[in-house]
Amino acid sequence: MIQVENLTVKGSGFCLDDISFKVNRGECLVILGPSGAGKTVLLDTLAGLKKPREGRIVFAGRDVTQSLPEERKVGYIQQNPAIFPHLSVMENIVFGARPNRISAAVAYKRAGELASLLGIEHLLSRTNPLTLSGGEKQRVALARTLLVEPGIILMDEPFSALDSFTRRQLIFLLPQIFDRFQVTVIHVTHDLQEAFLLGDKIAVLIEGRLHQLGTRDEIYRQPATLAVARLLLNRNTFKGRVVILSSEEMVAENDRGLEFRLPVAPKLRPGDKIHFGINPREIVIIRPGRPLAPRVQSNIFPATVRRIFDQFGSYLLFLDLVGTGIEIELELPSFIYHDMDINTGDQVTVSLKKDAFWVLPAGEEG
Repeated sequence: MIQVENLTVKGSGFCLDDISFKVNRGECLVILGPSGAGKTVLLDTLAGLKKPREGRIVFAGRDVTQSLPEERKVGYIQQNPAIFPHLSVMENIVFGARPNRISAAVAYKRAGELASLLGIEHLLSRTNPLTLSGGEKQRVALARTLLVEPGIILMDEPFSALDSFTRRQLIFLLPQIFDRFQVTVIHVTHDLQEAFLLGDKIAVLIEGRLHQLGTRDEIYRQPATLAVARLLLNRNTFKGRVVILSSEEMVAENDRGLEFRLPVAPKLRPGDKIHFGINPREIVIIRPGRPLAPRVQSNIFPATVRRIFDQFGSYLLFLDLVGTGIEIELELPSFIYHDMDINTGDQVTVSLKKDAFWVLPAGEEG
């Protein structure tokens, strides 16, 4: 288990401010944030490469806040893996055996098993590791880390320099590896898809501050601040105020006088100013002549398709809500887009699903 309590790290023009979280044994926590958020600073501090000004770091019940890096018994896989050019692939993998008092026989046996598991057994005899591809180097680095059986692995954007095919292969392989070895993982990334594929929980770090910690569903459906919502590509964001509040729903009016039916949010009252929004994937184009499911019977508006972008697997549509001056963004899977035969300039009817909206008090701007 990893426990971080009120961690503050100050550097030249940067500060990690009062960071606290817990990761249970065998869990993968993904630290998600944009470039410059402080993700690498946080990992370096957990690894012992930087010293905190305040706070406490506990690994498996042991306070390691002031411990040296080699005393923490963690594996650290960085964006550019440290492959030793003068050693063969096998020698790279078993490099940590001697300082960790693992016999040569055991080390070479483990290396063979890990290489087979990671699909790099055919590379073990290669004498020049500089000829490895980026994905092969990351697999070698992972095998070297796992060989010494660390209880904790820290991963600093290890896939960001890889091509998309290799990256997907490794992302889908990692959960199997970590589950098998029962390691606790902290993985940092700026990539949304990577975060949601790997994280048992996600912590959103922005400008040195932890904005939200939760499950994938909590982060996606109820961002805690506007900054989190924007990071998750929630560009359909509105300002407004509560006009009607009941036990079942809330009606809000945006700053252009358009009314939206929203889920009830705690601690809000009529007249309160709010921010609210909806993910592009949660907006539905209503097909004429088809009965409407209960989820799409609210917030129905006529719209005009203005722009269409092919995202390879899905399409982004930008639509004007007729007569409002409001542009919204909608994402459709490719098969639905082609089935509906939508073109720029088409008139459509959309539903912004009531239960898919997130709502924040106006002060929660992050």
